[in-house]
Amino acid sequence: MARYRQSGNLEYCSTTLPEGPGDLKGGSDLQKSVELPQTTVVQKTFFQEAWLKFRRHRVAQLGAGVLLVLYACAFLADFLAPYPEAKSFRTLTFAPPTVIRFREADGSLTRPYVCATSRKRDQQTFKLVVSEDCSRTYTIFFFVQGEPYRVLGFLPANLRLMGGDWLQQEEATLFLWGADDFGRDVWGRIWYGARVSLSVAVFAAAVALGIGVFMGGISGMYAGRPLTLSRGILHPDLRVWWCSLSPPTALLRLALGWAVWLGLGWVVWVTLGGFLQSSRGLEAVLAGVVGVAALLGIAYALFWRTIRADLDTLIMRMTEILAAIPDLFLLITLSVLIPPEVPPVVRFYGVIAILSLVNWGNLARTVRSQVLQLRELEYVQAARAIGGSEWRVMFRHVLPGTFTLLVVTATLLIPGFILAESGLSFLGLGIQEPAASWGLMLAQAQGQGITAFADRPWLLIPGAFIFVAILAFNFVGDGLRDALDPRSKT
Repeated sequence: MARYRQSGNLEYCSTTLPEGPGDLKGGSDLQKSVELPQTTVVQKTFFQEAWLKFRRHRVAQLGAGVLLVLYACAFLADFLAPYPEAKSFRTLTFAPPTVIRFREADGSLTRPYVCATSRKRDQQTFKLVVSEDCSRTYTIFFFVQGEPYRVLGFLPANLRLMGGDWLQQEEATLFLWGADDFGRDVWGRIWYGARVSLSVAVFAAAVALGIGVFMGGISGMYAGRPLTLSRGILHPDLRVWWCSLSPPTALLRLALGWAVWLGLGWVVWVTLGGFLQSSRGLEAVLAGVVGVAALLGIAYALFWRTIRADLDTLIMRMTEILAAIPDLFLLITLSVLIPPEVPPVVRFYGVIAILSLVNWGNLARTVRSQVLQLRELEYVQAARAIGGSEWRVMFRHVLPGTFTLLVVTATLLIPGFILAESGLSFLGLGIQEPAASWGLMLAQAQGQGITAFADRPWLLIPGAFIFVAILAFNFVGDGLRDALDPRSKT
């Protein structure tokens, strides 16, 4: 029998089991309650749910796997390449891919080997061709000791994936994907170039993200609230000295201020003049910026007691100026400021700085729109109410709320940086010889014209890697966007 009782808005049901056949007619008063099994629901966190969604996105997983392979090969570039980055064979320019054989002359299987190669002129076409002499064969061994290199720039090593003593003695060559116009191995330079192209994109995205988050956060937090700078706060001694002066007229006071400003400006110009005359390019621009900033600081100290600065308007106008200038034109203009004789490492960091300075504007606008929404939430208002400063509220409570958006934005931003770096190197304004990058290798293929398509297709392999890397990053970005979207239920 089932008995019901009601308590408030809830009803409870207890079931009585019969002891015997007679109890079906109302016999025994002994009751036994049936206890139903209780199920516990485990609440997953937001990131656990996002990980489950990302795992169900097969295309994004494929893109992540491809990127993992590319970055692993870029990290192991010295190990995968049979030759150092600058190793060249001038007598084997544009050599085709080396044929690797697995059978002897009688057809039996053997270890992989290559034949001796030499460059001769064809007596019929009068063209230089690479011919093989299989009377001399050389066995390919794996995990052998080759020419020394340094892992991460400081760990000495000499282990290479394939090769042999004959490779170091230059008795034969091993060009898996042919050679370029300097007789360098394209297979090895692909991975050396991946180390540059992929790392430049990641570092530039990180720097642009930092600038965009900082500028966008300030713009959003101070939107509608101009910031007041008082000279009495910044320069108390100068304010007391200036106010103690009693010239007969305001005109004389203004003339005295201009004289002081021009004198100090002349001192600043003379100090930086020697540096400006001996410098050029980016150094001269930085010195000029420092000089102008110093003159403006002196003018502020002399003529203005208070300045009301609308940081939101100032930052947003800067982003609009950056958006109004074509990216390629701005990239070319800034890259010209880097002197051509600088070392490859300095140029590497210069390209990162250029890409970051050009592309932080859109990030700042995106972060600003998010900060404008987050700063009005209850927990942010509570942080202000208990005495939290604006900077603490912004970095501790507001900017962490933009994390999911920034992850997706950074993932989708990296492909653009890969294309930008490749474009600069293709135009000869990015990475320079003897360093390698995918864009620089494509520029060498472009210099051969239609011949690269007809006779030397291996020179176009870097373009395929650029295409694959960009496609993989876009796949991962789409997957992260769907996984981190709180409104997505799939």
